[in-house]
Amino acid sequence: MSFLSVKNVTLTLGKKQILNDMSIDVPYGKTVVLLGPNGAGKTTLLKSIIGVHRNPSPCLSSEKNLFYLDNQLINHKSIHERVAMGLVYMPQQTSLFQHMNVLENLKLVFDYHPYWHNQPWSTFKTAMHKWLEQTTLTHALTQAAHSLSGGQKRKLEVVRALLMQPKGIILDEPFAGVDPKSIYELKKIFAEILTTGISIVISDHHVDQLLSMAQHVYVILNGHVACSGNIKDVLENTVTKNTYLGNQFYEEMAQRFL
Repeated sequence: MSFLSVKNVTLTLGKKQILNDMSIDVPYGKTVVLLGPNGAGKTTLLKSIIGVHRNPSPCLSSEKNLFYLDNQLINHKSIHERVAMGLVYMPQQTSLFQHMNVLENLKLVFDYHPYWHNQPWSTFKTAMHKWLEQTTLTHALTQAAHSLSGGQKRKLEVVRALLMQPKGIILDEPFAGVDPKSIYELKKIFAEILTTGISIVISDHHVDQLLSMAQHVYVILNGHVACSGNIKDVLENTVTKNTYLGNQFYEEMAQRFL
């Protein structure tokens, strides 16, 4: 059973077809990785899942253009309805309120997310400090978001996402503009998240970092899934080697993961 399923989705934006018969499945409590070059359709797919792009009309009889979340068809649900169902999206560009400090950014979740409407502040505070400690951000509570490093901003966004009580988190290039130390720390946090049963969908250009996290991989080329499977399946796929990784990079990855 899958937490998230995208079935045979074709999406045109303007006059350009971006997604072509795209299908992916995200099991509960697993990390699913999306690989592919710039312009392949990865971000469009992720934005479609969360509802930023208007989903095409579904056709149940032919199983076309279907988005399922927790076994419910969500094509006609708004972004906030999908978030309330447990889906959280972290875009590549920071979505923090730069003029607010760390605490103020997190308190917005308590003030506006439906999960916390009937919960006491003390419960929220306990959860908040747990994840701040995990991300070494406790000392920065009164620090303005704009003054944080790239890695700190990304970790703060992860804490905010976790406080929204997600069942699944979509991460679009979370390692972009992040130093190696913070990438390592983020990967530790993602591993901890998996132990709670939360699903992760992640897209990034740091192929080596993603493969070390992946439990299932989709390689997306020209708006469709070129291949999918475990790390071995993807690395040994001819299309992946020839079109995306290249022979030299393939050899490096094969030495590490095969």
